[in-house]
Amino acid sequence: MQKRLLTIAVAAVSGSLAFGSQAIADQHENENGQDNGQQQNQQESVQAQGLYSAEDLMDADVYLRDDPDEDVGEVEDILLDDEQKVSALVIETGEILGMGGREIVADIKDVRVETDRDENRAFGEGYVSHRVLIDANSEDLESFPEYEQNWFDEQSEELRTNFTGRSAWQGEGVAGGTWGKEGAAEDDS
Repeated sequence: MQKRLLTIAVAAVSGSLAFGSQAIADQHENENGQDNGQQQNQQESVQAQGLYSAEDLMDADVYLRDDPDEDVGEVEDILLDDEQKVSALVIETGEILGMGGREIVADIKDVRVETDRDENRAFGEGYVSHRVLIDANSEDLESFPEYEQNWFDEQSEELRTNFTGRSAWQGEGVAGGTWGKEGAAEDDS
């Protein structure tokens, strides 16, 4: 009987300590709740949004990741691969008053998009702005490929070849014929 009474007493004391520490934690959270809420709102305003509109990303300002105050240009184009996933961004750099810019290609693995939601609605309800951070310094940008038709054609061919192991022109025809360097051939079988 004493053992049972002792077990109940220990359980009661343990429970009191657990509930007491939770109450202290809740009180501490309530005292700091306003600060935590403000921090949470700030974090939510720059966190990923999950789905992006290409229209919203076009003309977004681009900054260096290591120097987020260094504006290097703006998003000029978005390049998609065969699976319709973003492969690269075309960034216009060095432009002054709409002239003299250079368009470079930044692989998607080298960029990160920050989203800023206007929680105060200073710019209107639902206003969202994006800023793109590129993982490069000013010198690195010089080595990024320039976005030109030749570059685009070469990359397209390389991706087609890597995807299928052969050029898209060396595949099966619609009606069972084959395409290759010789041109169209009928399949008589």
